[in-house]
Amino acid sequence: MRNFSLDLLRGLTIALMIIVNNPGDWKAMFAVLRHAEWHGFLGADIVFPLFLFVAGYAAALKIDRLYGPTTAGGPHCASALTLEERELPAYYLPLMRRAAILFLIGLFLNAWPLGLLPDTEFSFGHLRVLGVLQRIAICVLVGGVLLRRVETVRGLVSVLILIFLLYEFCMRVPLVKFADVFFGRSFELQNNFARLVDISVLPEAMLYKVRKIAFDPEGLLTSLTAIMTFLFGGLAFRLALPCIATTQHKFRNFLQSRWGLASICAVLGFALANFEPINKNLWTIPFVLLTTAAATALLLALEKFDFGKRRFWRHLAQPFADMGKNPLLIYVLSGIVGKALALYKLSPQLSVKQYLYGGLNIFSLEGKLQSLVYSLLLLVAVSLIARVLRRVPLRV
Repeated sequence: MRNFSLDLLRGLTIALMIIVNNPGDWKAMFAVLRHAEWHGFLGADIVFPLFLFVAGYAAALKIDRLYGPTTAGGPHCASALTLEERELPAYYLPLMRRAAILFLIGLFLNAWPLGLLPDTEFSFGHLRVLGVLQRIAICVLVGGVLLRRVETVRGLVSVLILIFLLYEFCMRVPLVKFADVFFGRSFELQNNFARLVDISVLPEAMLYKVRKIAFDPEGLLTSLTAIMTFLFGGLAFRLALPCIATTQHKFRNFLQSRWGLASICAVLGFALANFEPINKNLWTIPFVLLTTAAATALLLALEKFDFGKRRFWRHLAQPFADMGKNPLLIYVLSGIVGKALALYKLSPQLSVKQYLYGGLNIFSLEGKLQSLVYSLLLLVAVSLIARVLRRVPLRV
């Protein structure tokens, strides 16, 4: 049986991704739909960590259903999970296959349209290797292994602390001279250690550019803290198991609940923000903690309202839940269609996207609103496709 609230949250996240990534005009966007240029936090910055959190929650849920023994009262604690030799291929081979498929699809989206559309070119030497789906692949693989091997809440918290310490060490301790530039001990764009790792491994032509500087927001070192976000999702699921809060101390029970997780992450996130910037590009620790708090609270709010059991609201929410059942298909479709509309030319100076966007002028909308309407229309189109293709087995 599917978790309607989880599907709904994942679908809402995909919807936000489509809106954020496909404005009618990149220069006419509401601030809440933009990413912070470097330090800071804007509305669009919640989207990716929210998806990783949900992916981690779903991964822990799947593990519990497959390997957690059940009783009349429901599933046991994560500590009841067992790992037997005969199950190793059955769990890890599909996990590696899923991660490989995600990574390859991410490469395809970066390469699209592969020079197939008129006036477009493709070069392997300029293919961006990293990206959104590639980061999800890394989190699914590494996070999936850790969630399966680390069976207790305490063990999972220990892993999160170790990743935190490793990230902070890398960002704050080494000071390395590379190409006449010192890297390290900095959270600025030009000389942070995460950038050094990426340009040491990959040619700058194969990296994303921020302010015309080679820096990949989905880089290798920052994938460590992205894995933290994934694991926090798994931790949230395990805290929801009925055997966690069993003491007579209400405050301790609260700390061991999902509301406790949200509260602790919020307090620590705001406290650490005094010493480390909130930065999505570097996926800093305050960013991890604050987005985890927001994601946990949002999931709890959706569960509390329980859209699935309210007939009127379920009908309104169903299109988003459908998108949440098949997020990979929806994301890939939106990427292919969005880029094709922007690149296919009806004339040397007019793309299909510009033609469609210009058609909205008949409504005399303000620039930012018109840009948003274009995004929403694309979202509606993709949502309808999702409803038709609900049974296509292309899933994250």
